[in-house]
Amino acid sequence: MRKNIKLFKSIILISILLLTSSKAGLTNKIIISVGSEIITNYDLTREIKYLSVITVGQFKKLNDQESRKIAVDSLIKDKIKISALEHYDNIIMTDKTINNQIAQSAQNIGFKNIEDFKTYLKFEEYEFDEFKEKVLIELKWNQLVYQFYKNQIVIDKEKIDKKLKTLITEEKKKKEYLVYEIFIEDAAIKELNNESKEVLTENNIVAEEQDGIIIEAESASYNNKKNLIDAEKSIEEVADVKTNNQITIDDLIKNIKEKGFENTAIQFSSSPTAQQGGRLGWVNESKFSKLLLKFIKKTKIGTITEPIPISGGILILKVENKRVEENKMDLDEKLKELIEIEKNNQLYNFSKNYFNQIKNNTKIKFFNE
Repeated sequence: MRKNIKLFKSIILISILLLTSSKAGLTNKIIISVGSEIITNYDLTREIKYLSVITVGQFKKLNDQESRKIAVDSLIKDKIKISALEHYDNIIMTDKTINNQIAQSAQNIGFKNIEDFKTYLKFEEYEFDEFKEKVLIELKWNQLVYQFYKNQIVIDKEKIDKKLKTLITEEKKKKEYLVYEIFIEDAAIKELNNESKEVLTENNIVAEEQDGIIIEAESASYNNKKNLIDAEKSIEEVADVKTNNQITIDDLIKNIKEKGFENTAIQFSSSPTAQQGGRLGWVNESKFSKLLLKFIKKTKIGTITEPIPISGGILILKVENKRVEENKMDLDEKLKELIEIEKNNQLYNFSKNYFNQIKNNTKIKFFNE
Protein backbone atom coordinates (compact mmCIF):
# COMPACT_ATOMS: atom_id res chain seq x y z
CA MET A 1 0.00 0.00 0.00
CA ARG A 2 2.83 2.41 0.92
CA LYS A 3 4.56 1.73 -2.42
CA ASN A 4 1.34 2.44 -4.30
CA ILE A 5 0.90 5.72 -2.46
CA LYS A 6 4.46 6.76 -3.29
CA LEU A 7 3.96 5.83 -6.94
CA PHE A 8 0.70 7.80 -7.06
CA LYS A 9 2.44 10.75 -5.43
CA SER A 10 5.24 10.66 -7.98
CA ILE A 11 2.77 10.55 -10.89
CA ILE A 12 0.92 13.59 -9.52
CA LEU A 13 4.17 15.49 -9.03
CA ILE A 14 5.32 14.70 -12.55
CA SER A 15 1.98 15.79 -14.00
CA ILE A 16 2.04 19.07 -12.11
CA LEU A 17 5.58 19.78 -13.16
CA LEU A 18 4.84 19.07 -16.80
CA LEU A 19 1.74 21.27 -16.75
CA THR A 20 3.62 24.08 -15.02
CA SER A 21 6.52 23.99 -17.43
CA SER A 22 4.14 23.86 -20.40
CA LYS A 23 2.34 26.97 -19.24
CA ALA A 24 5.61 28.79 -18.66
CA GLY A 25 6.87 27.85 -22.08
CA LEU A 26 9.90 26.15 -20.54
CA THR A 27 11.33 22.65 -20.67
CA ASN A 28 11.45 21.30 -17.14
CA LYS A 29 12.70 17.75 -17.42
CA ILE A 30 13.15 15.16 -14.71
CA ILE A 31 16.89 14.55 -14.49
CA ILE A 32 17.18 12.30 -11.41
CA SER A 33 14.93 10.05 -9.36
CA VAL A 34 15.82 9.39 -5.73
CA GLY A 35 13.58 6.60 -4.53
CA SER A 36 10.07 8.00 -4.99
CA GLU A 37 11.35 11.60 -5.11
CA ILE A 38 12.29 13.41 -8.33
CA ILE A 39 14.75 16.15 -9.23
CA THR A 40 14.14 18.42 -12.22
CA ASN A 41 16.09 20.98 -14.18
CA TYR A 42 14.26 23.66 -12.24
CA ASP A 43 15.29 22.09 -8.91
CA LEU A 44 18.90 22.10 -10.06
CA THR A 45 18.74 25.75 -11.07
CA ARG A 46 17.28 26.73 -7.69
CA GLU A 47 19.84 24.63 -5.81
CA ILE A 48 22.69 26.39 -7.59
CA LYS A 49 21.07 29.68 -6.63
CA TYR A 50 20.76 28.50 -3.01
CA LEU A 51 24.42 27.49 -2.84
CA SER A 52 25.40 30.85 -4.27
CA VAL A 53 23.27 32.60 -1.65
CA ILE A 54 24.71 30.78 1.37
CA THR A 55 28.28 31.32 0.14
CA VAL A 56 27.54 35.00 -0.58
CA GLY A 57 28.33 34.60 -4.27
CA GLN A 58 31.49 32.51 -3.93
CA PHE A 59 29.76 29.52 -5.53
CA LYS A 60 29.33 31.50 -8.76
CA LYS A 61 33.09 31.45 -9.31
CA LEU A 62 33.08 27.69 -9.92
CA ASN A 63 32.71 26.47 -13.49
CA ASP A 64 29.40 25.00 -14.64
CA GLN A 65 30.50 21.39 -14.30
CA GLU A 66 31.82 21.87 -10.77
CA SER A 67 28.79 23.80 -9.55
CA ARG A 68 26.38 21.35 -11.14
CA LYS A 69 28.06 18.36 -9.49
CA ILE A 70 27.94 19.92 -6.02
CA ALA A 71 24.32 21.04 -6.49
CA VAL A 72 23.23 17.57 -7.64
CA ASP A 73 24.88 15.99 -4.60
CA SER A 74 23.16 18.48 -2.30
CA LEU A 75 19.76 17.82 -3.90
CA ILE A 76 20.16 14.05 -3.60
CA LYS A 77 21.05 14.48 0.06
CA ASP A 78 17.88 16.53 0.66
CA LYS A 79 15.63 14.08 -1.21
CA ILE A 80 16.96 11.15 0.81
CA LYS A 81 16.24 13.01 4.04
CA ILE A 82 12.79 14.04 2.84
CA SER A 83 11.96 10.41 2.02
CA ALA A 84 13.08 9.28 5.47
CA LEU A 85 11.08 12.02 7.20
CA GLU A 86 7.85 11.03 5.41
CA HIS A 87 7.59 8.04 7.73
CA TYR A 88 7.60 10.22 10.86
CA ASP A 89 4.70 12.67 10.94
CA ASN A 90 5.24 13.28 14.65
CA ILE A 91 8.27 15.50 14.03
CA ILE A 92 6.94 19.05 14.20
CA MET A 93 9.10 22.14 14.56
CA THR A 94 7.74 25.28 16.22
CA ASP A 95 7.91 28.66 14.48
CA LYS A 96 10.23 29.85 17.24
CA THR A 97 12.70 27.02 16.58
CA ILE A 98 12.61 27.61 12.83
CA ASN A 99 13.06 31.38 13.18
CA ASN A 100 15.92 30.96 15.65
CA GLN A 101 17.70 28.64 13.25
CA ILE A 102 17.15 31.02 10.33
CA ALA A 103 18.56 33.86 12.43
CA GLN A 104 21.57 31.71 13.32
CA SER A 105 22.09 30.72 9.68
CA ALA A 106 21.88 34.35 8.58
CA GLN A 107 24.42 35.30 11.22
CA ASN A 108 26.76 32.50 10.12
CA ILE A 109 26.58 33.82 6.56
CA GLY A 110 27.41 37.31 7.80
CA PHE A 111 24.14 39.18 8.43
CA LYS A 112 23.25 40.90 11.69
CA ASN A 113 19.52 40.23 11.51
CA ILE A 114 16.85 38.44 9.50
CA GLU A 115 15.57 41.63 7.85
CA ASP A 116 18.97 42.35 6.31
CA PHE A 117 19.12 38.74 5.22
CA LYS A 118 15.67 38.95 3.60
CA THR A 119 16.76 42.06 1.71
CA TYR A 120 19.81 40.17 0.47
CA LEU A 121 17.67 37.20 -0.63
CA LYS A 122 15.32 39.50 -2.52
CA PHE A 123 18.27 41.13 -4.28
CA GLU A 124 19.57 37.66 -5.23
CA GLU A 125 16.10 36.65 -6.45
CA TYR A 126 15.87 33.76 -4.01
CA GLU A 127 12.66 33.30 -2.05
CA PHE A 128 12.78 33.41 1.74
CA ASP A 129 10.30 30.50 1.86
CA GLU A 130 12.74 28.38 -0.16
CA PHE A 131 15.48 29.06 2.37
CA LYS A 132 13.05 28.36 5.21
CA GLU A 133 12.21 24.98 3.67
CA LYS A 134 15.92 24.10 3.56
CA VAL A 135 16.27 24.97 7.23
CA LEU A 136 13.16 22.96 8.11
CA ILE A 137 14.50 19.81 6.42
CA GLU A 138 17.72 19.97 8.44
CA LEU A 139 15.91 20.69 11.71
CA LYS A 140 13.55 17.76 11.24
CA TRP A 141 16.38 15.46 10.21
CA ASN A 142 18.42 16.41 13.27
CA GLN A 143 15.40 15.84 15.48
CA LEU A 144 14.84 12.43 13.91
CA VAL A 145 18.44 11.43 14.53
CA TYR A 146 18.17 12.69 18.10
CA GLN A 147 15.06 10.61 18.75
CA PHE A 148 16.78 7.49 17.46
CA TYR A 149 20.14 7.90 19.20
CA LYS A 150 19.66 10.10 22.27
CA ASN A 151 19.93 7.09 24.58
CA GLN A 152 23.28 6.14 23.05
CA ILE A 153 24.96 9.45 23.89
CA VAL A 154 27.63 8.99 26.55
CA ILE A 155 29.09 11.99 28.36
CA ASP A 156 32.48 11.52 30.02
CA LYS A 157 32.13 13.77 33.09
CA GLU A 158 35.79 13.45 34.02
CA LYS A 159 36.79 14.61 30.54
CA ILE A 160 34.36 17.55 30.66
CA ASP A 161 35.57 18.62 34.12
CA LYS A 162 39.17 18.52 32.90
CA LYS A 163 38.29 20.75 29.96
CA LEU A 164 36.46 23.18 32.22
CA LYS A 165 39.45 23.52 34.56
CA THR A 166 41.69 24.16 31.57
CA LEU A 167 39.33 26.83 30.28
CA ILE A 168 39.26 28.60 33.65
CA THR A 169 43.01 29.13 33.52
CA GLU A 170 43.27 29.83 29.80
CA GLU A 171 40.25 32.04 29.12
CA LYS A 172 40.91 34.97 31.43
CA LYS A 173 41.94 36.78 28.28
CA LYS A 174 40.14 35.24 25.37
CA LYS A 175 42.13 34.97 22.17
CA GLU A 176 40.04 33.90 19.21
CA TYR A 177 40.84 33.08 15.61
CA LEU A 178 38.55 33.45 12.61
CA VAL A 179 39.22 30.13 10.91
CA TYR A 180 38.28 28.36 7.69
CA GLU A 181 38.94 24.65 7.08
CA ILE A 182 39.49 22.22 4.24
CA PHE A 183 39.46 18.55 5.17
CA ILE A 184 40.43 16.06 2.46
CA GLU A 185 39.85 12.41 3.24
CA ASP A 186 42.54 9.82 2.58
CA ALA A 187 40.39 8.29 -0.17
CA ALA A 188 40.31 11.61 -2.03
CA ILE A 189 44.09 12.18 -1.98
CA LYS A 190 46.14 10.94 -4.91
CA GLU A 191 49.44 9.22 -4.17
CA LEU A 192 51.86 11.82 -2.90
CA ASN A 193 55.05 12.78 -4.64
CA ASN A 194 58.30 12.48 -2.65
CA GLU A 195 58.42 16.18 -1.74
CA SER A 196 54.88 16.14 -0.36
CA LYS A 197 55.61 12.95 1.57
CA GLU A 198 58.58 14.62 3.25
CA VAL A 199 56.49 17.66 4.23
CA LEU A 200 53.72 15.53 5.71
CA THR A 201 56.22 13.30 7.50
CA GLU A 202 57.76 16.37 9.13
CA ASN A 203 54.33 17.65 10.15
CA ASN A 204 52.89 14.29 11.19
CA ILE A 205 51.20 14.85 14.52
CA VAL A 206 48.63 12.05 14.47
CA ALA A 207 50.67 9.92 16.85
CA GLU A 208 50.26 12.46 19.64
CA GLU A 209 47.86 10.72 22.01
CA GLN A 210 47.83 13.10 24.93
CA ASP A 211 46.07 15.99 23.24
CA GLY A 212 44.68 14.57 20.03
CA ILE A 213 43.80 16.80 17.11
CA ILE A 214 40.59 18.39 18.25
CA ILE A 215 38.57 21.39 17.18
CA GLU A 216 35.45 21.77 19.27
CA ALA A 217 33.71 24.26 17.02
CA GLU A 218 30.11 23.15 16.60
CA SER A 219 30.43 22.24 12.93
CA ALA A 220 33.96 20.83 12.91
CA SER A 221 34.20 17.48 11.19
CA TYR A 222 37.03 15.79 13.01
CA ASN A 223 38.08 14.61 16.44
CA ASN A 224 41.17 12.45 16.39
CA LYS A 225 41.09 11.41 20.01
CA LYS A 226 37.58 9.98 19.69
CA ASN A 227 38.34 8.71 16.16
CA LEU A 228 35.11 10.25 14.91
CA ILE A 229 36.15 10.12 11.26
CA ASP A 230 35.82 6.72 9.63
CA ALA A 231 39.05 6.38 7.67
CA GLU A 232 37.80 3.43 5.65
CA LYS A 233 34.67 5.02 4.22
CA SER A 234 33.24 8.51 4.55
CA ILE A 235 29.59 8.59 5.40
CA GLU A 236 29.15 12.33 5.15
CA GLU A 237 26.86 12.89 2.20
CA VAL A 238 28.86 15.77 0.78
CA ALA A 239 31.95 13.57 0.69
CA ASP A 240 30.32 10.79 -1.33
CA VAL A 241 30.79 12.67 -4.57
CA LYS A 242 33.98 14.46 -3.65
CA THR A 243 35.96 11.33 -2.83
CA ASN A 244 35.58 10.36 -6.48
CA ASN A 245 37.53 13.50 -7.45
CA GLN A 246 41.00 12.61 -6.21
CA ILE A 247 43.51 15.43 -5.97
CA THR A 248 47.16 15.75 -4.98
CA ILE A 249 48.20 18.03 -2.14
CA ASP A 250 50.18 20.14 -4.62
CA ASP A 251 47.14 20.58 -6.85
CA LEU A 252 45.02 21.42 -3.81
CA ILE A 253 47.39 24.23 -2.82
CA LYS A 254 47.48 25.43 -6.44
CA ASN A 255 43.67 25.43 -6.52
CA ILE A 256 43.57 27.53 -3.33
CA LYS A 257 45.92 30.09 -4.89
CA GLU A 258 44.03 30.27 -8.16
CA LYS A 259 40.37 29.99 -7.05
CA GLY A 260 40.55 31.02 -3.43
CA PHE A 261 40.25 29.06 -0.18
CA GLU A 262 36.46 29.24 0.02
CA ASN A 263 35.89 27.92 -3.50
CA THR A 264 38.38 25.11 -2.95
CA ALA A 265 36.55 24.17 0.26
CA ILE A 266 33.22 24.13 -1.59
CA GLN A 267 34.66 21.92 -4.32
CA PHE A 268 36.88 19.48 -2.44
CA SER A 269 36.39 19.59 1.35
CA SER A 270 34.44 16.73 2.91
CA SER A 271 33.71 18.74 6.05
CA PRO A 272 30.11 19.81 6.76
CA THR A 273 31.39 23.41 6.57
CA ALA A 274 32.17 22.95 2.85
CA GLN A 275 29.01 24.70 1.62
CA GLN A 276 29.93 27.76 3.69
CA GLY A 277 33.36 27.91 2.08
CA GLY A 278 34.90 26.02 5.02
CA ARG A 279 34.03 28.73 7.55
CA LEU A 280 34.36 27.53 11.15
CA GLY A 281 33.86 31.04 12.50
CA TRP A 282 35.55 32.54 15.56
CA VAL A 283 37.14 29.76 17.57
CA ASN A 284 38.70 30.22 21.00
CA GLU A 285 42.33 29.10 21.01
CA SER A 286 41.60 26.83 23.98
CA LYS A 287 39.43 24.69 21.72
CA PHE A 288 42.37 23.71 19.53
CA SER A 289 44.80 21.01 20.54
CA LYS A 290 48.22 22.31 21.61
CA LEU A 291 49.90 20.92 18.54
CA LEU A 292 47.31 22.26 16.14
CA LEU A 293 47.49 25.65 17.86
CA LYS A 294 51.22 25.75 17.07
CA PHE A 295 50.41 25.61 13.37
CA ILE A 296 47.82 28.37 13.74
CA LYS A 297 50.08 30.68 15.78
CA LYS A 298 52.91 30.49 13.27
CA THR A 299 50.54 31.20 10.36
CA LYS A 300 50.22 34.84 9.34
CA ILE A 301 46.77 36.41 9.31
CA GLY A 302 45.14 35.91 5.91
CA THR A 303 47.27 32.90 4.99
CA ILE A 304 46.96 29.13 5.30
CA THR A 305 48.64 26.50 7.43
CA GLU A 306 50.80 23.75 6.04
CA PRO A 307 48.91 20.52 5.22
CA ILE A 308 48.33 18.79 8.56
CA PRO A 309 47.82 14.99 8.68
CA ILE A 310 45.02 14.03 11.06
CA SER A 311 42.94 10.91 11.51
CA GLY A 312 41.36 10.00 8.18
CA GLY A 313 42.94 12.63 5.97
CA ILE A 314 44.62 16.01 5.57
CA LEU A 315 43.57 19.29 7.18
CA ILE A 316 44.39 22.79 5.93
CA LEU A 317 43.28 25.85 7.88
CA LYS A 318 43.03 29.47 6.79
CA VAL A 319 43.63 31.94 9.61
CA GLU A 320 41.54 34.90 8.47
CA ASN A 321 41.79 37.08 11.58
CA LYS A 322 42.34 37.10 15.35
CA ARG A 323 41.14 39.11 18.33
CA VAL A 324 41.73 39.31 22.09
CA GLU A 325 38.97 40.13 24.56
CA GLU A 326 38.59 40.14 28.31
CA ASN A 327 36.40 37.23 29.30
CA LYS A 328 34.31 36.76 32.42
CA MET A 329 33.36 33.13 32.33
CA ASP A 330 30.01 31.82 33.53
CA LEU A 331 31.10 28.37 34.74
CA ASP A 332 27.62 26.85 34.67
CA GLU A 333 26.99 28.10 31.15
CA LYS A 334 30.42 26.96 29.98
CA LEU A 335 29.83 23.51 31.44
CA LYS A 336 26.52 23.28 29.59
CA GLU A 337 28.26 24.42 26.42
CA LEU A 338 30.97 21.75 26.70
CA ILE A 339 28.37 19.04 27.27
CA GLU A 340 26.33 20.30 24.31
CA ILE A 341 29.41 20.25 22.05
CA GLU A 342 30.14 16.66 23.06
CA LYS A 343 26.53 15.67 22.39
CA ASN A 344 26.62 17.36 18.98
CA ASN A 345 29.85 15.58 18.06
CA GLN A 346 28.32 12.20 18.85
CA LEU A 347 25.00 13.00 17.15
CA TYR A 348 26.86 14.17 14.06
CA ASN A 349 28.44 10.72 13.73
CA PHE A 350 25.12 8.96 14.36
CA SER A 351 23.63 11.17 11.65
CA LYS A 352 26.30 10.19 9.12
CA ASN A 353 25.84 6.49 9.81
CA TYR A 354 22.06 6.65 9.63
CA PHE A 355 22.13 8.67 6.41
CA ASN A 356 24.49 6.16 4.85
CA GLN A 357 22.20 3.27 5.74
CA ILE A 358 19.26 4.95 4.04
CA LYS A 359 21.27 5.97 1.00
CA ASN A 360 22.53 2.42 0.49
CA ASN A 361 18.91 1.26 0.30
CA THR A 362 17.74 4.06 -2.00
CA LYS A 363 17.66 3.63 -5.76
CA ILE A 364 19.11 6.69 -7.48
CA LYS A 365 18.64 6.94 -11.23
CA PHE A 366 20.03 9.60 -13.58
CA PHE A 367 18.21 10.46 -16.81
CA ASN A 368 19.69 11.97 -19.95
CA GLU A 369 18.76 15.62 -20.26
